[in-house]
Amino acid sequence: MDGLIRLWKWRLDERRRIVVDLEIMRAGFERQMDKLDEELEHERRVATLHYDSSFGFSNYRKMNRERRANAEVARDEVIDRIAAAQEEVNAAFRELKKYELVLENWERRERQKLERREQAEMDEAGLQGFRRRQEQPGDLPG
Repeated sequence: MDGLIRLWKWRLDERRRIVVDLEIMRAGFERQMDKLDEELEHERRVATLHYDSSFGFSNYRKMNRERRANAEVARDEVIDRIAAAQEEVNAAFRELKKYELVLENWERRERQKLERREQAEMDEAGLQGFRRRQEQPGDLPG
């Protein structure tokens, strides 16, 4: 049982690492989207201030929007993968808990068996002591 518990702890840890990696990817796409937004705003200001820069702005804006849309699609895919990975974490956790409860119940039953055995031994020792006292001739009333 200990081996199964170790295995499921390892599997749970692996699944948690996958979720963390996916969360890092999601954050990276969100940073990329923020950076694209900042760059677009910067280029808009430059195009507003400099007439000769404004000619290429519409092409830049189109390219920027495409890159942002691609980043959004990638982020949304990662979010879906996070949800699936989180469900795998939950399933692994439930499986681990099942084995831990089985082990806990087994250990409790073993402790109860030992306690009953010890109590039976103490009862037997007490009964033998009582019988010996009953059998001693000096203690009998006369």
